[in-house]
Amino acid sequence: MPQPAGFAARFPVLSLRQTLMLGVALGILLPALFLAYFQVTAKLQTEVALRVEAPMRQYAEVLSRGMAVAVWNLDRGVASELVDAVMRNPDVVSVTVTDEFQDVFVRKHNDNLSPGATLSDQRDIIYNGTRVGRLTVEMTSQRIERELRQDLLRFALALVLQMALAFLVIWPLFNRRVLKPLLELREDARRLARGELALPLSPQRKDEMGELGHALDTMRMDLAALMAEREQKTQALQQELTERARTEEALRVSQTKFKAIFDASPVSMSVSRVMDNDMQTMDVNSAWVRVFGIEREVAIGSNGSRTGIWKDVAQREEGNRILQERGELLGYRAWMLHGVTRAEMLCELSGRMVVLGGERVLIMAFDDITAKHRYEENILQLNATLEHRVQERTQELSSTLAQLTAAQGELVRAEKMSALGSLVAGIAHELNTPIGNSLTVASTLQDHANAFGNSMVQGLTRSKLEEFVGNTRQGAGILMRGLQHAAELVSSFKQVAVDQTSLNRRSFDLQSTVSEILLTLGPTIRKSNHQVECDIADGIVMDSYPGPLGQVLTNLINNALLHAFEGVELGIVRVSASLTPDGSVQLQVRDNGVGIPAAHLPRVFDPFFTTKLGQGGSGLGLNIVYNLVTKSLGGTVHVASNPGQGATFSMVLPRLAPVVAFDQPEPEALAQ
Repeated sequence: MPQPAGFAARFPVLSLRQTLMLGVALGILLPALFLAYFQVTAKLQTEVALRVEAPMRQYAEVLSRGMAVAVWNLDRGVASELVDAVMRNPDVVSVTVTDEFQDVFVRKHNDNLSPGATLSDQRDIIYNGTRVGRLTVEMTSQRIERELRQDLLRFALALVLQMALAFLVIWPLFNRRVLKPLLELREDARRLARGELALPLSPQRKDEMGELGHALDTMRMDLAALMAEREQKTQALQQELTERARTEEALRVSQTKFKAIFDASPVSMSVSRVMDNDMQTMDVNSAWVRVFGIEREVAIGSNGSRTGIWKDVAQREEGNRILQERGELLGYRAWMLHGVTRAEMLCELSGRMVVLGGERVLIMAFDDITAKHRYEENILQLNATLEHRVQERTQELSSTLAQLTAAQGELVRAEKMSALGSLVAGIAHELNTPIGNSLTVASTLQDHANAFGNSMVQGLTRSKLEEFVGNTRQGAGILMRGLQHAAELVSSFKQVAVDQTSLNRRSFDLQSTVSEILLTLGPTIRKSNHQVECDIADGIVMDSYPGPLGQVLTNLINNALLHAFEGVELGIVRVSASLTPDGSVQLQVRDNGVGIPAAHLPRVFDPFFTTKLGQGGSGLGLNIVYNLVTKSLGGTVHVASNPGQGATFSMVLPRLAPVVAFDQPEPEALAQ
């Protein structure tokens, strides 16, 4: 910076060496002087406080208490002794005691002290709570100040000596270690100023000047890099300015679009400024103007109370309270008024408070649901009527269900009687052959006996006797075998009949019981031209209910014979059983028929579900199977089938059936 002409005349320009040396001198001298000043000042204050002020307060406190009795008794001798004790301190200037009339009672003054700054302390003299005089103690700090001046003089002499020694040591070191490297750095700086950034600096020193040289070299490289980056940053800044302008334009367009969308919204909306206890409308859209019939200019700056759109002010206050507590209002219904016609409208209000630009703003939507409300009232009336009708229909359905349940029970009993009828028919058919054969043999034996009687009358020969005996033995054997077979059939049929017409629990061999059941179904099986095979090993003993088990097998076999073999010339139904790892019995009834459609599988166990209605199917057979297996026998049953590959009914039955309480067992007399 150029210096004024008068400045150089008054203050000659110093060289760097002179300036630095002057700076070093001032740097040593000024802090020392300032430090000395503050130390002396602090010491003066400390000494005055310790050696003058503190004793002065102590003297004043002691004398004010000691003088009370002397002043009260007007005893100047005692008072003088007390004052003389204090005056022994050379720093005490004077002690003055006055009575209550401001007259001097005792006064002592040190005449040896020269005039100077003094400190004083005054105390009231109190005797038994009554002010009887006043004490004034004056002390001087001259002695302390004199001591401090002597210390300051000694400090100044030491400082001058220190300055001289410092110059003798610093001058050559400064010239070699500072000035010479600075001159070298000046040349390097001039080269950098000329723009010679390609040539690196090569400082050889390892001290601060070397670090400064390294810093200059680093600055050189940084300047080169900055100058290279300047263009890039300029381009980036230009691009950023362009992008910012584009963003501002997009923001302006977005604001325009938002205002257009807000104004074109079919839902009536308002934007209000939230104040302490009220709202102030900032803007409304066209739908709001259309619904409430109030111009936008009138609505802006006002609120719902002043515009008169609220029918009940209490509802408005309640809505404001909810908004203040929750920050939002959802589905709040209130009756509003049209601004012109004053027609009542039921509106559903929804809004939320947001913070925009540091102030709270309420965005509110008003939905006119008057027509919807009337529609809901009509719906409620219709619902009331409908509930009455539903009750009537429910009573009718309950009655129908009771009748249907009774009919189902009758059908189940009819199904049981049908099974019993089939059993009786099977018994009659199976007994017909052995009894017929026995009757033929008996009649033949009767004829032979008559012929033998005639031969005895005419004369019996040995050959005729032997022939008669042989024929009789042969006929008796045939008769015995036929009657024995009939007896076995009757015994088996009796056991099956007892099982199927009663609910007695017993222990039985599964293979024998299933064989007896299949024997009773013999006529039905032979009539169908299909086969039923039994593949059950001996030794599977169950403690269960053979009657329900027989009815289950009968229903499954009859179901297979009725449904499974349409278009099949020779159908096979296989009954098999095996033991599971947990000791239960897995009983399967499998056929090679047409299978069950996948759509029918979930419904096969439903009551009254049949594909042969009116053709021999009642729809209760498999339902009875399901109930007997799951309830009476304590097992599970499921069906698997693929179209064209037959069906398999699998049952898992416990060998020890649970105890079941049956309602009313059939009388056993039917099997007698």
